[in-house]
Amino acid sequence: MSTSEVLDQLRSQILSGYTLLVLKTWEEERWQRAVAELAAEIDRDLVVWTATAGAQPALGSGNEGNGAAAHSPLEFLARIADYPPDRLFLLKDFHPYWSRPEIVRKLRDLVPRLAEEHKTLLVLGPSDEIPLELRKEAVAVELPLPGLQELQEELSSVLSEQAALRGTPLDVDPGTEEKLLKAVLGLTEREARKALVRALSGRDEIDEDVFGQLVSEKRRMVQGSDLLEFYDLEEGVDEVGGLDGLKDWLRQRSEAFTERAREQGIPAPRGAMLLGVQGCGKSLTARATARLLSFPLVRLDVSRLLSGDQGASERNMRDVLRLMETIAPAVLWLDEIEKGFAGATDAGQNATMKRLIGQFLTWMEERRAAVFVIATANAIAELPPELLRRGRFDELFFVDLPNYHERRQIFEIHLRKRGWKPEKYDLEELASITEGFSGAEIEQIVIAAMIDSYGKGHLLSQEDLKHAREDSVPLSVTMEEKIFELREWARPRCRPATYDSRVMQMLEEEERQGEAIDEAGEERPDDREWAALAEHGQLSAAVVEYVRRRDRVTFPELQEAFAEFLETTGDIGLALKTDPNIVLWLGLSPEFSETLSKLISGKRLYVHRTDVSRYQSNGRTLRLAPIEELPEGRLKRPAWLPTCLRDLPPEEGSGPFARVTRMKLSKP
Repeated sequence: MSTSEVLDQLRSQILSGYTLLVLKTWEEERWQRAVAELAAEIDRDLVVWTATAGAQPALGSGNEGNGAAAHSPLEFLARIADYPPDRLFLLKDFHPYWSRPEIVRKLRDLVPRLAEEHKTLLVLGPSDEIPLELRKEAVAVELPLPGLQELQEELSSVLSEQAALRGTPLDVDPGTEEKLLKAVLGLTEREARKALVRALSGRDEIDEDVFGQLVSEKRRMVQGSDLLEFYDLEEGVDEVGGLDGLKDWLRQRSEAFTERAREQGIPAPRGAMLLGVQGCGKSLTARATARLLSFPLVRLDVSRLLSGDQGASERNMRDVLRLMETIAPAVLWLDEIEKGFAGATDAGQNATMKRLIGQFLTWMEERRAAVFVIATANAIAELPPELLRRGRFDELFFVDLPNYHERRQIFEIHLRKRGWKPEKYDLEELASITEGFSGAEIEQIVIAAMIDSYGKGHLLSQEDLKHAREDSVPLSVTMEEKIFELREWARPRCRPATYDSRVMQMLEEEERQGEAIDEAGEERPDDREWAALAEHGQLSAAVVEYVRRRDRVTFPELQEAFAEFLETTGDIGLALKTDPNIVLWLGLSPEFSETLSKLISGKRLYVHRTDVSRYQSNGRTLRLAPIEELPEGRLKRPAWLPTCLRDLPPEEGSGPFARVTRMKLSKP
């Protein structure tokens, strides 16, 4: 759930008379601010208690703020009854006192009176454990980490600070900004800010190293786990020789993780199974995928899940999957999966392994977190059939031995990687004489030739590479029958990771035609993309796209633009939740107002103040008295605050503009 959704849930629970809510989070400051804003929305005062500062504000003799602070938890609970009705009490780090019987008894005594006086206790801390005696009265709520929208405000703040230090701002386009935010998603607000400051300090541009550094901040999240292994993002797709079909597929799927794809209802990709010959780049591709997505790469060794204790293996699997969803977005890599799940296909022989595979497959089917699963396998005999069913993975790829063009590219990559200029060698000849060699075997040819030439006291030569090839026997010779069997199985069942020559020619021709169109200056996708989205029923995505392209859009402008697709006028108004008398606009239809409300509350669009002249110039104003600034207190009668919508948050933060409410009002 998002922050906005959880706040709506808390709001509903408090107004419904819930008396004890246990809020689990590590982000004390962020959620205290959120609870304070929520208290203002529902017109309730907030009292904060800690063991060090006591109750703030304290309860005095008829005057809050002048009395003793009540540092003792039992003393504070005794004073709650003396506070006036309609109060929220935020108790920080109260969970250590659950073990004291007198505390639990006092809470049980308080419950009936709390309900009568509309008071709610909010226990805030890193634990959601509830004493047995209170489990029928208390409700545990796990508070989410900041989402993209909350982190965007932190990124904007960090970029502003860095621009002030350097004198010039960093050039960050929307796509790069989203990748930066996705890289720190899963961190707390404070952790994300520190990571962004560390990665962006002293940089004149944002390159791949920035994303790698940000992703590495999540390493500590798997520290202490013996079940998962964290990998740094070192290899990219350019270091994978050949496999153009697979690489193009991965690039397309990477676009499906963007917010624009989510706005259009595109589901997040699930993952891919890479089946093929050993040493042909499957594991390298898995590592390169994480860098392409700028997601952390975590490897799971299934054999580590197994334990001799009853139920421990299944518990290990649950812990791993829960941790992956916490780290998300992330890439989960299962290397040589057929060995990890060995025994799952033996009827009645390994019940534990069967339960593990069932648990994992259920998670793959139902997970909602952005966890992209890359599984590699060298054989298919021991793979459970249900693992290969469509819906578990998006695609099954077969990675075969490299062809001539791929072998040439692999030689070029490994020579350049080790500091040798590929143009100094006859790569065509080397590619011709290494037919049947895998990518790993070609790498070993280069390494062996380098060692031999160094031992002989001369530079690496073409002859050294040819001699190293002659001394090597490829796996395709020693295991010819098994490779043939694997190819025959994969041919009708898997998608080839390498384009055949005819497909390559077609793609090259399309690329040349595309370049010719660009040079001729023909029009690219026009400004009516938002209209096409609206026409096809993607209203939310269309509104976001319209605001993104035009920027600073007023409500009547939106009504006019979308009038051809749905009814936009009606008797619904939008106002601030913190003060419903501060009206943003009136005269919206129920459907259109609901769409705008969700986009604003979900922080996909942001409310900004604007000058009333923008409305006056179009002849679309309200009869309510306009105000230029937010008042300090609540208004006694409705007033109009002229605002516009943007896809960027205000520099000072959204504050009360982050949450709006719909109301049925007649036009003044």
